[in-house]
Amino acid sequence: MMTTISQHVLLLVAFTCLLCVHVTFGKPSQPPSYFGENSKQANRVPLTAPRHPNINNEDHIAFMQKRYTKEHNVKRADSVSNSNSSATNANDKAQTLGYLGYAYYAPLNVSKTNPQSLFVQLDTGSADLWIVSSSCQSEQCQTDTVLKFDESKSDSFRWVEIDQTSTAGQKNVTVSAQGAQATGTSSSSSSGIGNSNDNQKRKVSLPKILAVQQPDTGREVPFDVVYDDNTAATGALATDQVMLANLASPDQMFGLVNSTNVTLQTQGISGVLGMGFPRGSAIARSLVGQDVNTSTSPVLTNILSNSSNSYPLFTLLLNQTGGILTLGAADPEILTNEEERGQVEWHDVVPFPSGNTARPANASVNTDAEALGSYLYWALRLSAIGFNGNGVNITPTYQEVGKTPLALIDSGAPGIVGPPGQVDALFGQIDGARHVGSGRYVVPCTTQQSMFFSFGGRNYTLLPTDYMIGRATGNPYLCLAWPAASEASPDGVDWVLGQPFLRSQYSLYSLGIANREAPKIGLYPLRSSADSTNPAEVFQAQPTANISAYLSMQTPIATTLPNSLVPLSTALTTPQYVFINATSTPSIGLLPTAASNAGNGLSSFSPILTATTDDSQVPVLSDPFSNLPVPSNPAERASDTAISLHSNTISFCRLVTAFAAIMASVFLF
Repeated sequence: MMTTISQHVLLLVAFTCLLCVHVTFGKPSQPPSYFGENSKQANRVPLTAPRHPNINNEDHIAFMQKRYTKEHNVKRADSVSNSNSSATNANDKAQTLGYLGYAYYAPLNVSKTNPQSLFVQLDTGSADLWIVSSSCQSEQCQTDTVLKFDESKSDSFRWVEIDQTSTAGQKNVTVSAQGAQATGTSSSSSSGIGNSNDNQKRKVSLPKILAVQQPDTGREVPFDVVYDDNTAATGALATDQVMLANLASPDQMFGLVNSTNVTLQTQGISGVLGMGFPRGSAIARSLVGQDVNTSTSPVLTNILSNSSNSYPLFTLLLNQTGGILTLGAADPEILTNEEERGQVEWHDVVPFPSGNTARPANASVNTDAEALGSYLYWALRLSAIGFNGNGVNITPTYQEVGKTPLALIDSGAPGIVGPPGQVDALFGQIDGARHVGSGRYVVPCTTQQSMFFSFGGRNYTLLPTDYMIGRATGNPYLCLAWPAASEASPDGVDWVLGQPFLRSQYSLYSLGIANREAPKIGLYPLRSSADSTNPAEVFQAQPTANISAYLSMQTPIATTLPNSLVPLSTALTTPQYVFINATSTPSIGLLPTAASNAGNGLSSFSPILTATTDDSQVPVLSDPFSNLPVPSNPAERASDTAISLHSNTISFCRLVTAFAAIMASVFLF
């Protein structure tokens, strides 16, 4: 009898152990195993990193930023009474951001008559606003955790239409009368939307943008945007009031989408808010040369042109739990006084060539720059990269872009990518680093030295806790790391500096002032002192304890690393440069008035970022001030519930296993 009971108890122990193993490997938000050896595209680099769902530990990067701010609070009194504080300007705002599935998102209210709350990803790598309609039938829309816009509930909503008549070669683009029943479906079939669940958005696909065609006369104007990772969104153009951080764009044009393969639920978003320039906008380009009775410019161009802000700029402070967006002025908790505001290093945004001699003179590609300006992206010239203070040689893939490579500053990209040869040379300086396939690299998890990027001035450092992604499950002593190697981009942009870079700097984006000041990006380092010129301080090794604490918070990456060296192919096919037949190659200069058919409100500001002025005049929000909160996101709640259920299940499983073990000891001994 005792033997039978013992056998049963042992079976119970074995069963509960198997149950625990099953539950452990079936946990929610398990990282994708895209680092495997059987990559279908050996040199195409997916930019999705695994989600890190540990919510009970304070983010190490956020802690560092808090400590930095605390150490500088002694200086804050100097900034309160400063003349460039925007204490009297209620139009300067600060909005708290959420973070889910590698998307930084902000709340957006759409409709003047019946505001509907949505969440949109903030993306400096594109320029269009699009949101999903309640009629969206794509798989990504079929969940209650994705908030959708119901246009039938907004009296201020209008479809954008093309009149049946045109004069002087122009079509009249008008906003429809209320009640017009456009189908909301695009006549274009070029989006290539499939069932991809990848969240790899790098930036808007420039070749697709340049190929945008003028709409035909009809009931609606189709909307179609495609990103470099082949995610896309299609629908039709519409207008309504849009409010971001309590600042309104009354008749904002946007894409109302009924089909997309962007991972909305994973990211907790209803669409994307592109923060780029009009020329990079599929909406603005599709209507160049047409008689449009409303603005076609991006949201931030419209808001900062018409909201009486202190300056036409926005700023981003990002960490691994969320962030802060400011509009019209900088954050005084980061730039606490005039000295620190003067330490922001400003860089001119690079304009892009225009025109195509192989196309008719009246083609949109030959008229867009005159109408929308020369600026496409928030792109800078990258002068140096390196590790632990030692640089590597960098040259542009396309000699047409100049002597130094172009780098896109992209809040929508989860990682950092660059040309294979340059990325390989960078990791060649790290002891124990190696390529593991698909353009990915690992470094020893004990690495303490920093990487750096420079745009002609100071070196901007990334600590190991910035560039390390997480431990590899097959070898926990090796960590996957950014950057990854990627094939050439035909627009001439060699490097994409995404979220790991932006989390280590405070970034400021000035839209420029018509005919008076060029667009600029300001950077203020968060990982080293802004006024330090001592290499030992700038490139100071990060303490091992900080790295270990950070890695303990990250979900290990499910991948099996190869046991042998994997060569990196640098002999990739280079696509033809899209501006090879350009008729104009502009130099850095002023923002033309024609660049904003929205509102020449950009010309009403007095420039403060020119060579003859003191950059410490950059305005800051009033102090004290409060950040607008981010509302509860249904997708975030669903994710937290799944994580909680997983944790509770594991705890229950462990209790059952312990109980079974106790029972076994009682009956066996």
